[in-house]
Amino acid sequence: MAKLKPRRSKWYARVRIWANDIRKEKEIQIPLKTKSRVIALERLSAVNKVESDIKNGILFTFPWESDDTQTRVSRFTISDAIDEWMNRRKKMGIRPKTLEINSNGLKHFTNVIGNTCPLEAVTVKMIDSFVDYLQSRGLSITSINIHLRTVKSMFRYYWKRERLDRVPMIEQIKIDERNPIYITDAEFQSIMELDWLDKFYKRVFYFYRETGCRLREPFFSSLDGNWLDIPNLSKGKKPRSIELIDSLEQIYKELMDWYGKCGLVEESKGRHISKMFKKSLRFIGADEIKHFHSLRHTYAVRRIVENVPVYKIQKMMGHSSVATTEVYLKLDIKRLTRDFPTINTDYHKPVKSVFRDTNIRDTMNKNYAIVESEMTN
Repeated sequence: MAKLKPRRSKWYARVRIWANDIRKEKEIQIPLKTKSRVIALERLSAVNKVESDIKNGILFTFPWESDDTQTRVSRFTISDAIDEWMNRRKKMGIRPKTLEINSNGLKHFTNVIGNTCPLEAVTVKMIDSFVDYLQSRGLSITSINIHLRTVKSMFRYYWKRERLDRVPMIEQIKIDERNPIYITDAEFQSIMELDWLDKFYKRVFYFYRETGCRLREPFFSSLDGNWLDIPNLSKGKKPRSIELIDSLEQIYKELMDWYGKCGLVEESKGRHISKMFKKSLRFIGADEIKHFHSLRHTYAVRRIVENVPVYKIQKMMGHSSVATTEVYLKLDIKRLTRDFPTINTDYHKPVKSVFRDTNIRDTMNKNYAIVESEMTN
């Protein structure tokens, strides 16, 4: 039977439940919204009529909590939780790409669990079914973990606000540590020599390799003189500036002109460039594991070969933590010097630092005569 409990001069109905999933007793307190003990006892009797259902996880709205004259079932469903959480994140200014990822993950979640399931009724077994569903769709471990983080973040949001008594166990799938995947000088030169590849794409690929930009960063950045200013809309959430030499500035302007005139829908513009690079990699017979983002890794690796300090590379890359950058230090320097013979830098020679976030130097030499000639055409 539910018991009365005074709290802050008002009365509550206390329902005690044995929670098998956490192996201990917990308590639900239902506000009776009165200071009168007599009225509280009357309302307690209404709670006791549905006590067994409350213990089974069903929520109720009582007459004193609304304008209704009857006790009715009240369910905070997964659909309700998603709508409220996503609206909250939009108001917090979360970047659109992250919201898109969140929405996609939660759509998968409701495909498995359903929209009408009460949020507090989600169990570990349901989470396991969610993981099985994602795996059956052929998603990578990285993608699965991203969706699991989304679901866990939503549950923790409601737990912190005391609207949930617990968060179901949501464990990330372990990923074996893998070295950054980069494009060697020989591979990049082979792409530059492809007869069928338009010179525009060759210049764009060169721009990304020499700036370390993420795929979409140039599209929401702006030029200030010869500095490319990237706002905090990107993954690292830190603004940074990249100094462009004349040829890179020219390519950036050409890319922005193409971006406005290509006729592709917004979400396809960056994807088109990425697919074109992947097609080029396959044509030259590069390892299938390499992709467009490998150009960003290549930028970092080339800075390592040039002996640029890791904290400076962190700023260049826009990493939120130096721990992310330090993964490049684990690579075999002997192999790197062989993969990047065009960099004429003594690995053990210290490099002077500069005040600005990023200082891009012209690293082209005679081995990149194709690229250099195209910059002037």
